Amino acid sequence: MSSDILQKSSIFSVNVSKSNAFNFLRLACCLIVIYEHCVVLSGVNFPCYDLRGIAVNVFFILSGFWVTQSFLKSTSIKEYAIKRFKKILPQYWLVVLGFVVGLSAFSVLPLREYFCNGSFYKYLAANIFTLNFIQPNLPGVFEGLALNGSVNGSLWTIKIEVGFYILLPLIVFAVKKLHEKFNGGGGYSCIVLIALYLLSVLYEVLMPLVTEKTSLPSALNNQLPAFISYFAGGMFFAFYSEKLFPKLKIAFLPCLALLVLLNVFKIPFVSALLVPICLAICVMFLGLNLKIFSDIGRKTDYSYSLYLVHYPLAMCFVSLGVFEKMPGFAIFAVLGTSFLCAYLLESFQQKIFGIRRNAEAAK
Repeated sequence: MSSDILQKSSIFSVNVSKSNAFNFLRLACCLIVIYEHCVVLSGVNFPCYDLRGIAVNVFFILSGFWVTQSFLKSTSIKEYAIKRFKKILPQYWLVVLGFVVGLSAFSVLPLREYFCNGSFYKYLAANIFTLNFIQPNLPGVFEGLALNGSVNGSLWTIKIEVGFYILLPLIVFAVKKLHEKFNGGGGYSCIVLIALYLLSVLYEVLMPLVTEKTSLPSALNNQLPAFISYFAGGMFFAFYSEKLFPKLKIAFLPCLALLVLLNVFKIPFVSALLVPICLAICVMFLGLNLKIFSDIGRKTDYSYSLYLVHYPLAMCFVSLGVFEKMPGFAIFAVLGTSFLCAYLLESFQQKIFGIRRNAEAAK
């Protein structure tokens, strides 16, 4: 299957100025996640507004936008798959392996017992395949700490991302077929995205009711179908940018006001239906118009690396009692060590694969 027809069709062309703030938005959301994880994991009496969920959803919207572009610019599924592999998995695997070894120093078990424990190998196998929920703990590590001592609670989103990458070619194929069938009728080709969006909303609303009344695990509530609406929000703009970008100025303020209201009142079905598309509109508007921040992350975007490493680093500082004694310093220490690790990871990425992570490279 090729994306040639989509590439040649003007309705699917995407022209984004290099003077954009998408990397800034991604980094800002990452810093929100880091800060709130520090507060939640340590229990310090610092303000926390539960914005990390919104921040993660912004990641998904941006992935829907940029990764769709990456696919449309690829000449084959193989090229697309290789690009995705190089962008995501090497750093992910390096982080998993690095902390598996490094956190042996934080285990209450002797080294021999730690490395021979069945939970060690179960953790390694589950996390290598992005299935963090199967085994989130390492033997004797972070015992008695928040969230049952989960080593890296941020990794659950990676399997969501990978799932979207796998699903994306099928979505594009379906959109392309409708586009061909109706002789370039964009109004018909977007039916695929609308259907996926609505099905995702239904899943998000109904699955918690199902898991609550049955023996099914609550982890099903936060799987890929629940977040497809956010990816689809980004995909709408990747496919139909020429029609949608000019309307952003009109839609931004109403959507922002609606987001605030829905965040305050949290009406289950209405929120699930309207939040993803309203958030996508706000993200795209800010990304295109906050040009003052366009230089941030232009050369290298560290947000993905920061996201991968910050959680276990925060847990280390909690375990050492730094948050209890100097909470403000501890947060800056987590940020500092996270940036150092992110720099090393990105340097590794560029040296081994020659890839520099930034928005202009069409993630």
